[in-house]
Amino acid sequence: MEIRHLRTLATVADADSFASAAEQLFVTPAAVSQQIRQLEAELGIQLFDRALRPPRLNAQAEVLVGRARELVEQFNDFKTSALESRLRGRLSIGSVNGITASLLPETLRSLTRRYPEVRVRIEEGSSRQLARRVKRRELDAAIISDIKNLPDSMEKLPLFSEPLVVIENQASEARSWREVLQRDPFLKINTASGLGSLIADSLKRFRVRVDEAMELDSTDSLVQMTLAGLGSGVVPMGRVSAEAARSLRIFPFGEPQVQRQVVLVQRSSKAPAELLRVLYREIQSQIAERS
Repeated sequence: MEIRHLRTLATVADADSFASAAEQLFVTPAAVSQQIRQLEAELGIQLFDRALRPPRLNAQAEVLVGRARELVEQFNDFKTSALESRLRGRLSIGSVNGITASLLPETLRSLTRRYPEVRVRIEEGSSRQLARRVKRRELDAAIISDIKNLPDSMEKLPLFSEPLVVIENQASEARSWREVLQRDPFLKINTASGLGSLIADSLKRFRVRVDEAMELDSTDSLVQMTLAGLGSGVVPMGRVSAEAARSLRIFPFGEPQVQRQVVLVQRSSKAPAELLRVLYREIQSQIAERS
């Protein structure tokens, strides 16, 4: 019996299907099914009722799943302790501007406290630019807004999503996000970025025409221009500080509200570098704490 069999059992128990568990484990559904059958063969029992679609844990398996989770957790703790004593190296990570300021400081503080011999170099840029640099091996990975047409040689790991909002100066009396965008000068985020591309595609989908007044690279700049009464625009809700929100009118963007997906992109590999695994787990931990 291998720890991966127990990890697979625990993951399937928490997922809706073998396919969903496979996605979480970064393996194929066939691999999940094979590992479950190997575990059943070794234990000499059936763990799933396969007459149901999708297959469901039977009563005997329900008793074992809790113990499997405990063993996986103990193994992870043991592995982490071993890693902390030997993990070292350097990572070059790309990050889009807003994410750098909001997520990475605490992530890197926690990472360097646990792994003092790990060094992380951060470089900022647009989502498309950073993805190209990862492909060219100039960066190990990058935190970006999800973009279309990612090369086959690369893969993305989900981090979080955040809602987009329309912001305008409080002096306005507009009654909806559509009215704001159709009436005010439009402050545009550069469409070379993943966020700018998402906003532009959404405006086309919602059939909203805007009068472009500025093209900006930074959401922070857009917020400041809006506060100055120079127009309105679309930004992730997380980029609007509590102080700025007091001087702005804020509307959900779109029906349904558009969400920006933030992902970690890296070159495809059957065995991702341990340093990247550690960084990804640390980012996820920080996101979970904020939630």
